[in-house]
Amino acid sequence: MDVESVITEQEYNSIRQVSYKDFTVYIMRLVKLCVEESLKTLPVVIDHLSRQAAYLKELSDAFYTDNKDLANHKRLVASIIEQIEIANPGMKYGEILEKAAPEARKRIDLLSKIKDEPRKPIKEYDIKLKEL
Repeated sequence: MDVESVITEQEYNSIRQVSYKDFTVYIMRLVKLCVEESLKTLPVVIDHLSRQAAYLKELSDAFYTDNKDLANHKRLVASIIEQIEIANPGMKYGEILEKAAPEARKRIDLLSKIKDEPRKPIKEYDIKLKEL
């Protein structure tokens, strides 16, 4: 954006003598130019975001093609991916997926073992006795 298109040097030098109405003209010109410049960048931003979304979708599809056993556990996998991303900022998404698969399998195995074990009812007095 060209500063001269918002306010010229001559206009700047005379700004102390400018009325409020004239000053608002400068401000409106600035706002208009800012909006125009922002709108000009939108196609580039949208293109970048759509390419990124397509790339991530491609990685995700490949991940579930290679790890068919995890396809029924997408929520768990998503949670693990998020945890890995938080713990490793800057790590490439492909590397994150490589770490996520074995971790997801560990957790699925653990959950299946927990579900298979019968639970014993805990009585309130049993807890109190153990505390003594």
